[in-house]
Amino acid sequence: MNAFLAHAPVAWYVARAAGLVAFALLTLSVWLGLAMSTRLLGPRRQKVLFPWHQTLAWTGLSMVALHVGALLLDPTLHFGIASVAGWLTLVLALSFRMRKRIGQKGWRRLHYASFAAFALALGHALAAGTDLKGIGGPLLVAVAGGPVIWLGLARILMPRAVPAGRHAIQAGA
Repeated sequence: MNAFLAHAPVAWYVARAAGLVAFALLTLSVWLGLAMSTRLLGPRRQKVLFPWHQTLAWTGLSMVALHVGALLLDPTLHFGIASVAGWLTLVLALSFRMRKRIGQKGWRRLHYASFAAFALALGHALAAGTDLKGIGGPLLVAVAGGPVIWLGLARILMPRAVPAGRHAIQAGA
């Protein structure tokens, strides 16, 4: 057993595990963010779930940092689309802190980049991930990407509730 551990690619194992955990956490954050933006959960739940959305994003980002750090120690280093996905995720996470400065409208527009970050991370997992060969890749796309597509379409196609003040203005016009 000790001979095995002496020659085990520890950095690669850490990078692999951290990457999978990061993807899972960030996928949950995307799902939760989309569910809140569709208003399927109701306003009360949105206020309770928003801190969870932030926590999942920051925890996922910390796992991305561990993933990158471990890859820096691995001699088979490859960076590509995952770098863009990581930077986009960092910008999105920082936007929580900048929300008052950039305004609600700017913050919402910036969050459309989460679709690109998710797609890039999914592409990275499929292209570089050694665990997703065979049925694992299509299964990941279905399990992780299915809810993103469904919630994204629900967000686009579901009618938005008009605030109460707008009905009075429209009726008086």
